[in-house]
Amino acid sequence: MICPSCGYDNIEGTDRCEECTTSLFNLDDSQGGSRDLARSVMENDLSHLEREFLAVSPGSSVTEVINQMKEARLGCALVLEDGKVVGIFTERDLLNKLTGKTAPLPTVAVKELMSPNPEVLRETDSVATALNKMSVGRYRHIPVQNSDGTYCVTSIKHVLKYLAKAEW
Repeated sequence: MICPSCGYDNIEGTDRCEECTTSLFNLDDSQGGSRDLARSVMENDLSHLEREFLAVSPGSSVTEVINQMKEARLGCALVLEDGKVVGIFTERDLLNKLTGKTAPLPTVAVKELMSPNPEVLRETDSVATALNKMSVGRYRHIPVQNSDGTYCVTSIKHVLKYLAKAEW
């Protein structure tokens, strides 16, 4: 593959020129759809994904939060204090922390059972960044800060819908 910038003859399929490091990613069409998919995941930001949002306060009872999650058909709730994310309460928190012999009462405050200080992505982060963070951290839901400072949540379900709707 000849680099359009410096003319160096690179090995076919190389993503960067070995001589000048110019991106060759868009030049190889031999892989068709898989290249388009990879490019889309790397280049599109989280604004391309569906996102959801349920906010609760740290003092809300777990029972109240569970009922809100059930009613909204959501797998998590963001715990906000003074407009900032202080935690996330997920189905996994429910299963791991509210069941078993030492389970607290369902009236306990959600701040006692939430996952505190979750990693928060920005709306301008790529879909690939979200996939990486979810995979490495073993998350199914991840908070996203919008450009206006508000928050929402994206999930692996939203990433899969994004991938399924795309035409490669």
